Amino acid sequence: MIISKLPFKESVRTSVLSKQWRYLFRETTSLVFKESEFMTQPVFNRKTVEPTRVDTLLFVRVMRECVSRFTGKVIENFELHLSQPIGFEEDIMSLTKFAASRQVKNLVLDFSNPTQENISLALQARRDRASRCIYPRKNELDVSHLFFNFLYVRDLTVCSFLLQMLKDCDDPMALHDPLKTRHLVMKTNLHTNDFMGMSIFLKSCPELESLTFDILTTRLARAPSPLVIDPAKYWITSNAYECLEKTLKVVKVKNFRGRSNELHVLQYLIRTGRVMERLDLYEAKGLNHKQKSSVLASVEEVQQNFKRASRNLQITLHNA
Repeated sequence: MIISKLPFKESVRTSVLSKQWRYLFRETTSLVFKESEFMTQPVFNRKTVEPTRVDTLLFVRVMRECVSRFTGKVIENFELHLSQPIGFEEDIMSLTKFAASRQVKNLVLDFSNPTQENISLALQARRDRASRCIYPRKNELDVSHLFFNFLYVRDLTVCSFLLQMLKDCDDPMALHDPLKTRHLVMKTNLHTNDFMGMSIFLKSCPELESLTFDILTTRLARAPSPLVIDPAKYWITSNAYECLEKTLKVVKVKNFRGRSNELHVLQYLIRTGRVMERLDLYEAKGLNHKQKSSVLASVEEVQQNFKRASRNLQITLHNA
């Protein structure tokens, strides 16, 4: 239990404490792999330094060795934070399959890159090198099979990379059976390229109880797309999925700025969420006076003008 509360590298270091502790770390119930912890070069400000190829190769090798020697039967928490997934698709599939085989309850797959200033353009370039999900080429990410590893995950965190990979699938709505996920976190900028992936997850989680949008603070840029999507029209015409009508009670938005894409998504959720009880908006940090005023105006619009499907809905703005 003690080891499971420690960061991964610290848990491994406990093996030197005594003979009794030598192999205990192999039975931890929490595996959190963060690429930033395996950077070999001196770093004074990790927010501005991108891992080198050597760093990533070392990181992936350590993960594979750890998993191969793992002796525990159950994993409560499994997190994979990798900024450049392209080229390591086989490892990602293997790691998520391993987590699923250990009945993982909380799964985090974060392939966002905090060093990318224009995240949407970067994601487009990375996705162009990845596979289409129905007929993947060798060593490319097979999203359809990746989804099978999510089926029984209770708490799931996904990022824009996965959302946009789903958008590129030939038949994304027919990928898999319904997920058992109760709590879903999406790390996204709510770019239009993420919309279809978001819809797929909403449709795929009929038992969803809470939904969190962790809005990325990276500057949003327009990425080239073969499809021109009108955000307002997209959400107005979107279906009301089963979770919105029966189970979804709590929606949280972190780093809320009151931008138009945020409001379009919220309007859709409020209009279709028949059993919603709470909408918690967490104001982004570091906003100036003008930006704060914009947030307040947006919240007032949500409060006064958005049609509600649930009479019990409480909307709260949490100041930074």
